[in-house]
Amino acid sequence: MPQFNLTRALAIAAGGILVAGLSSAEEAPGLRVSGMTFVGSRGDQSELVVRSDTAFFHPDSGLADLQVVRARVSDAKKGESFQLQCDRAELDVETNDFTATGNVRGLTGDGQRYSAPWVRYEHATSTLSTDAQVTMVDSGGTFRGDGFRYHIEERRFELLGNVVMEQTP
Repeated sequence: MPQFNLTRALAIAAGGILVAGLSSAEEAPGLRVSGMTFVGSRGDQSELVVRSDTAFFHPDSGLADLQVVRARVSDAKKGESFQLQCDRAELDVETNDFTATGNVRGLTGDGQRYSAPWVRYEHATSTLSTDAQVTMVDSGGTFRGDGFRYHIEERRFELLGNVVMEQTP
């Protein structure tokens, strides 16, 4: 199981660090980081790198709220598995899972471009998925559907339901 080392993450953060105090009776204290880089790995097999302009880490839940996010997953033997960009993400630093939201767009290791309102990455199952409307573009054309599952280990992109294809001439 990959482990998150907060000291390591803070050491590679490229910006200022502020410890946030209580702003209301309901809000728990946390850690605000500018220019955060999070690296999670599974032995020497795969690596997750998440960069964000700003991050707010909630120590009680182990979640980080990220703004302006770029992420990539790579495999030591197969190279880059996928990359994405989005407006916001919530990262679970214990499991390396994250949910990306807002203007999500990315690229699979095989060159398929995708966009969706949100996607979910699950590190343990090596899947990237959404049940929202998705557009996928590859050498065969443009595809739209009601979600996708990208099986990272197999490098297999699966569109779900109501798929419409526009062929590239």
